[in-house]
Amino acid sequence: MSFLLYSVPIPLWLLILMIAVMAPTLIKLGKLAYRLKQGEIVREEEGDTVVWKVQNRVRAPKTPRGASDQEQAKEKEREKKAELAQILKILIKEGEKGVLMKTIADRMGISMIHAQHAMQKLMDKNMVEEVTGVSGTKYYLTQAGKEYCRRKAR
Repeated sequence: MSFLLYSVPIPLWLLILMIAVMAPTLIKLGKLAYRLKQGEIVREEEGDTVVWKVQNRVRAPKTPRGASDQEQAKEKEREKKAELAQILKILIKEGEKGVLMKTIADRMGISMIHAQHAMQKLMDKNMVEEVTGVSGTKYYLTQAGKEYCRRKAR
């Protein structure tokens, strides 16, 4: 190695770069060799081709596609209901002051788009009204919204 360094000047940064580029490949190759040595990978020869089969792999249990979609839909529905309840709680706490959309989104920790979508649902049910003023659009709880919250609180 010393002969090579004295005959051809190789910069140190080039050596470091070469090691950095080769390291991930060598690590993957080492893991593959370890698995081959442990017997997890079996070599089967079929004609002219070599097929490598992996054994002892844990596979996810197969569930019907429709069942998982239904579960995901139910979970999303629960999240939306929780968002609506959280918005109503925020509006009740503020009372007559009204709340800006940005404030609602910040307190809930969600994006403005999600908060606007949930607020639109509440406005469609006449639980919330919006009032546009100098400081922006504020949202107030209507009488129907207050009654709904009282019923749910019991």
